[in-house]
Amino acid sequence: MAAIITSKFRLDSTNKFVESLSDNQFYMALGRPNAWTDDASPDTPYENDYASNTLWENMFAMKRVDAADIVHCTKRNLWVSGTTYVEYDDQDSNIEGKTYFVISDNNNVYMCLRAGAGASTYNPDTIGVQTSGVIGSVSANDGYIWKYMYTVPATDVTKFLTSSFMPCRKLTEQPAVGADAGLTAQWAVQGNAIDGAIYNLKITTAGVGYTSAPTITISGDGSNAAATCTVSGGAINSVTMTNVGTGYTHATVTLTTSGSSTAATVRPVIGPPGGYGADPTNDLRAHYVTVNTVFTGDESGSIPDSNDFRQIAVIKNPIEKATESATLSAAGCMVVGNFYKILTIGTSSDAHWATAGSTSGNPVVGEVFKSIATTSSGSGTIAQVAEAAAYNTCKSVTIPASLASTYVADFAFEGHTGGTVGAKGICVEYNNTSGVLHYIQNESTGFGTFTTSHLTRATGSSGAGNQISAVGNPLVNHHSGDVMFIENRTATTRAAGQVETIRLVIAF
Repeated sequence: MAAIITSKFRLDSTNKFVESLSDNQFYMALGRPNAWTDDASPDTPYENDYASNTLWENMFAMKRVDAADIVHCTKRNLWVSGTTYVEYDDQDSNIEGKTYFVISDNNNVYMCLRAGAGASTYNPDTIGVQTSGVIGSVSANDGYIWKYMYTVPATDVTKFLTSSFMPCRKLTEQPAVGADAGLTAQWAVQGNAIDGAIYNLKITTAGVGYTSAPTITISGDGSNAAATCTVSGGAINSVTMTNVGTGYTHATVTLTTSGSSTAATVRPVIGPPGGYGADPTNDLRAHYVTVNTVFTGDESGSIPDSNDFRQIAVIKNPIEKATESATLSAAGCMVVGNFYKILTIGTSSDAHWATAGSTSGNPVVGEVFKSIATTSSGSGTIAQVAEAAAYNTCKSVTIPASLASTYVADFAFEGHTGGTVGAKGICVEYNNTSGVLHYIQNESTGFGTFTTSHLTRATGSSGAGNQISAVGNPLVNHHSGDVMFIENRTATTRAAGQVETIRLVIAF
């Protein structure tokens, strides 16, 4: 049985992911401060619970991904003179893998509707932004016909453009007065798109023996498409659309055969639904997303910034530790507009909550909802989904201050009393003023619990150690969210005040 997953399916999945940001909370996470077994060759992440569990164990920071931090994207094909490009063809079985669209040095994006006889040498930017029609045959042109699609806005260039991918958006509302000129132009392109237009007729057989140009007749379920052709050496050598028509989903082309011993054959290339430019995410197969998250130093004291990381991840709907379980019917148990997850449920019908994306509903255990009131008449328990801009996901102990020379990054330490070895941890960051030591525990340390009765010392040493005066839990409940993405990498060193920009491109 032959079957395919279509580009529309992939695009639909991409759309749902982007849209889900309004109904869920996503966080970019950093972790794995300690080295891999072979630090030059990171471990391969696998699709299993073990990989997710160990990710949480090694995580030390996360930052919220906002709607402005994510965008559709597609492959970036830079227009370069002397390069041969492929024309869009609605019957091409592998169009997605071909360079049928380009981006210029001015960040204008064009779709190739007809390729020339060879390499492209006429920069479409010479004509540039043309919000209706096409950039076609002009004097000294190379035979290529380009359709201007949009211009990547300057903010998107800075935030999302990479060497391999470029942002791609469908505008859903008219840009405001004074908006980026590229957005205004794209809005015009979308509005001027012609559904079912035929911009190109492909010559499949040139024919033999023509003494004059045959008449071209286009028939189908649309209207008004018309074309002429030229003949050279008894064969058809070019076809020009004189009217692209509208409304075609299928069409046939017939030519007069007078004077021809072998008739030419020509077939139409019909544009995508809505027309070229109506939805560039569809036209350019933009079933990728770019996620851009900027970690600025310690995010105003929220996260460690003095250790390296070897893992990045995307987490959906992690739970705040302090609100891990709250009584649903208690006064003030919810904040309007915040997200919550149902842990247990008695009475399920209530007007004070809403399933994500709705204004009413009957949530079930495990479901995330958005509060529309401060209290509920229902019964059960809820947990608040993380809302803050950034979280420190480490455990902590407080020990005497001014021990920075001992408690350095990745320092392995243990708790002991009277020489008895207790819990073990790996230092992520130590505050030399407050004495707060943030640490992680993983398989190498075990998961023993530190208490205020413990002294801390280097793992395996016999030193007297330093008294623990307080212990603290992570600000986010480990294993509470869904791990959506994991990347293992070589070490990236963080330093106080340093800024890291993380761009992830996720393919659907």
